[in-house]
Amino acid sequence: MFFIILVRDKPDMLERRIAHRPAHVEYWAAQNDVVKVAGAMLASDAPDATPIGSSFLIEAADEAAARALIAADPFTTEGIFSDDVTVQPVRPAIGVWRPA
Repeated sequence: MFFIILVRDKPDMLERRIAHRPAHVEYWAAQNDVVKVAGAMLASDAPDATPIGSSFLIEAADEAAARALIAADPFTTEGIFSDDVTVQPVRPAIGVWRPA
């Protein structure tokens, strides 16, 4: 099953986000093929926009497994992510990346 996950940073977390970004990226890279697309949510569409959270398209067994992945993310464990996490099941159908 596939899930879109949206999670905002707590206020004033930019410096902490930058400091913990290598661990965050390493964590998700170690999840093998779980992550299909991921990236920072931005404050605006400006080229130098500030990150304000993260978005993911992942594959997981169920919603509990998807939530467990976010719970173990260094941005969560280091207190950067807010508790307001959207985990929405989706069925990708159109686009460059989609399941076979």
